Amino acid sequence: MDLLLRKALADDFQEIASVHHNAWLETYSNLLPKDFLDNRSLESSIRIFKNNHCVDTVVAVVNGKIVGFCGWGNLRENIFHEELSEIQGIYLLNPLKKNKIGRRMIEFALRELRLEGNQKVGLWVLSTNKNAISFYKKIGFTDTGKFREEYLGQFVIELFFTKDL
Repeated sequence: MDLLLRKALADDFQEIASVHHNAWLETYSNLLPKDFLDNRSLESSIRIFKNNHCVDTVVAVVNGKIVGFCGWGNLRENIFHEELSEIQGIYLLNPLKKNKIGRRMIEFALRELRLEGNQKVGLWVLSTNKNAISFYKKIGFTDTGKFREEYLGQFVIELFFTKDL
């Protein structure tokens, strides 16, 4: 497998949006209501990544095609009153999981956050996403015990994990 990790370019927005849309459907098919997932659109993902110009994002490219990405930045909703950055999303297409691509993407993001002077990073994870929780724990994130309830077609719980950089 020919893997390249690189910072995303603004022109990558359509490929990143496609990964975002497809990975959402793959990852959450058994974790979120079907009606909610059926209402997600590729067009809404395209708008997100076109508007943010794909800044602070690493992409995983396999054989010339973007198959995953990880985005980072400031904590979007800082309800914790402490200096935190955030892994704002990490997505990888199912056929490429278990190849350490996700680990390499998040390590890339953590390196960038350290270079920017950040000392601690957090992320939100769906409480029922046991694979993601296991992945984050393996790379040194810890559950803070903090959570929030979100309505995603039904009420779900998201847990907040952090890691010192």
